Amino acid sequence: MNKLFFFLLYFLIFQGSNFVSAQKLTYKTPDVAVIYPKNRIWATPSGGQEAAFNSPSLQWSSDAKNPNYSVRISSSADYTRDLIEKSDLIYGIFNPHKILSPGTWYWQYKAKDGDWSPNNSFIITENTLLFETPSSKQIIANIPQSHPRVLSYKKDLEDLRIKVKNYAEASQIIAEANSYISLRVPTEIDLNPKFEGKNDFENKKIALLASKKIGSQVYTVLYTLCQAYTLTGEDKYFKTAKAWVTEAVQWDPNGASHNSDFGDAGTMAGFALVLDTFWDKISPEEKEVVVKNISIRANGFYKKWINSVEKRSSSMHVWQHIMHRMLYSSIALVGETPDAEKWLSYIYDIWIAQNPKMGEEDGAWFNGTGYFRMNTLTMYETTHFFNKLSGKDFMLNRWFKNNPKWLIYAMPPSSVSDGFCNDGNKHPMPTIGYAGYADAASRMFNDPYAAWYANEVAKSNGMAIAEDDEFRWFRVIKTNEMPLPKQLPKFDLPQAAVFPDVGVGYMHTNIEEMENNLMLSLRSSPFGSLAHTHADQNTFNIAFGGKRLFYNSGYRPAMGDPHFLGWYKHTQGHNAILIDGQGQPFNAGAYGLIPRFLHGEQISYAMGDASNAYSGKDLGENTDLGMKTFMRHYLMLRPGIIVIYDDLEADHKADWSWLLHNDTGLEVNEKTKSIIAQNEVGGAKVSLYSSSAINFEVSTEFSIPVDNWTKKTDEDGEPIDFKDQWHFKGSAKEKTNKMRYLAIFQVNSAQKFEEIKINAKGIYEVGDWEIFAELDSNKEAKLTARKKDGTASFVSTGEMKVDSKNYAGSNAKIFENSYGNKLYKESKDVIPKAILNAALMPDNK
Repeated sequence: MNKLFFFLLYFLIFQGSNFVSAQKLTYKTPDVAVIYPKNRIWATPSGGQEAAFNSPSLQWSSDAKNPNYSVRISSSADYTRDLIEKSDLIYGIFNPHKILSPGTWYWQYKAKDGDWSPNNSFIITENTLLFETPSSKQIIANIPQSHPRVLSYKKDLEDLRIKVKNYAEASQIIAEANSYISLRVPTEIDLNPKFEGKNDFENKKIALLASKKIGSQVYTVLYTLCQAYTLTGEDKYFKTAKAWVTEAVQWDPNGASHNSDFGDAGTMAGFALVLDTFWDKISPEEKEVVVKNISIRANGFYKKWINSVEKRSSSMHVWQHIMHRMLYSSIALVGETPDAEKWLSYIYDIWIAQNPKMGEEDGAWFNGTGYFRMNTLTMYETTHFFNKLSGKDFMLNRWFKNNPKWLIYAMPPSSVSDGFCNDGNKHPMPTIGYAGYADAASRMFNDPYAAWYANEVAKSNGMAIAEDDEFRWFRVIKTNEMPLPKQLPKFDLPQAAVFPDVGVGYMHTNIEEMENNLMLSLRSSPFGSLAHTHADQNTFNIAFGGKRLFYNSGYRPAMGDPHFLGWYKHTQGHNAILIDGQGQPFNAGAYGLIPRFLHGEQISYAMGDASNAYSGKDLGENTDLGMKTFMRHYLMLRPGIIVIYDDLEADHKADWSWLLHNDTGLEVNEKTKSIIAQNEVGGAKVSLYSSSAINFEVSTEFSIPVDNWTKKTDEDGEPIDFKDQWHFKGSAKEKTNKMRYLAIFQVNSAQKFEEIKINAKGIYEVGDWEIFAELDSNKEAKLTARKKDGTASFVSTGEMKVDSKNYAGSNAKIFENSYGNKLYKESKDVIPKAILNAALMPDNK
């Protein structure tokens, strides 16, 4: 029933009159305004969609001015059957904590003294994932009354101290804690900035960073001292921790230590850990002072969060670390202050309803590889707490098991990452922290690929996994006891994959050996440009030998910096398309998707659709730059050719610009239509063709200057030099309403490139390959490739002949014949579930 419903929905919304026959599907861009609005617009689950879990989480847009709601659920539209009711809810989430029978369910909410909302409906099927959770009251009742109870339970201390004697992590914790004994305790004066900026904006950011630095130091030192005491029981760690708390508890909780949410949360959680760990050593008077300080900070977060965080698509700082540290504080103070129960209840409710925050089922992370690591320990340790207090599995979402696979493709060992989103360019290769995370994943999910990744990353860093400090305590209390999966007999992951929920894809030539790996990363995301993402739908990055070759450009001195907003995060800083000199708006409605993907040994293909990315309809904004069609076709012809073919149409005669960036230099020859570039291990020649004449323009200047005014430093503590980068623009000489671009990339270590010959049929001959792209914009867009020896061929649409059989239809097709093994594949249009669900929502056009 449910499958039939979604098929009919897909037919009506996305195919319409373009549905020709069962043999010929014509892809149509979704006509949906926004998939993930920045602030909640609709109640969910609704529109007849299937609930994510059974028991479902009901969510609606609440009003902070009147936070008192009632909810009712029933298996009948008149609420006469199987009725569940709840009142006096103070935020827009209700978890019924009850398994529902299969069928259609109806629900409504209302504010106190208000009218019931229109009926919302959802479906429970026999296959809906079962997730019956206990109530927050039961969770709180299961917290031990004795202390400690955060890093370890009091009853487990003796066994823990015996167990860890042979753990390398224990020795490292103790050594680090010992180094803090002689460290100077910071004072409130240290929270003030040491230099000034050029204006009020810069001064505010500098003050925030100073506050964050000291607050983070307080947390790190106190956290480590508490760990060392938990492992050894040695009094010196208590004496040092007490000295730090005695000083820091005097700071004004609404003063400089409050300037940064991260610093504020670190100070709060550090106090809570000390209170919990050394409970029996602290006098009642001292406890009262510390509890009061923690409560002021925690209540500040709580009041700011409720009726705000749960209805925002992002609020990523909360989800990265602050909620995690609030959880520490809540567990430590339950029974010591009544407020702790309300903090914990809120965290528990929102965690059930929304974790992993904006992570769907495919395993990719919408904020990219850099900010992904900001969330990993929070996700694993929070679920561990709730599992321990409930006996339930809080990792049922398929995202958790699929995530390590995405990480392997997006940031392979010894390689740069895909480069997308803020801090996507932060590390030249995965740090030991990625190994620590992957090691935990490998053990919890018995995943040999995650174990392979963890070992390869550790090896490339010249370190052991035990040297990762972030997941160190998690290994001590949980995963070191869990066996590693069996070693892989053979690395058998495909060399290409697409993650359609988040809208990223990857094509590699040798993901196991970075020395000669050619890596193409592409992005066109249903999430739009939210949080730490960029305005970069239908953009790509290319790495070779694990090093950047053609990547997005610019720098991030600080959030809100003019260069950050106008270049680094803007479309013009990416390998992208501009229309009339303008990029995609920073709007949740400016989204894309990757509906088509095919993979073989010699050929990989994907199509990105960014037709909706140059308009945005969210938060009262309604931007429309007139882009009607933007299909970008990506083709990897192994071992060393990448083809990118753009099909563009506007509702007016537009200026078109095709952008490409390199870190160190671009050599352009307009006569031969070529661009030459290098990285540390090889080089590339790009041959660029178009449906109408273009100018070949190169610049080494950012249109918006950049300055390291926050004095960012590298891993060695040296100031980062924001170096010039190179920027190419292939801009149309005349305005046209349609435009086609064809780029053929040849990449190799020898930097020897084939001369491209164009025959009378318009076929581009490049080494062993023949490529055709329809550049007449009045004809149907089409891209084909054929290996001259007949072992591989591709068509983006239309007929393909395989042996004596003709395959028709508009879907893409590949055929390969390698050593007698024949492979034929045909693409299927994949519309992410989030888009299908958003299409069910009212007035979402």
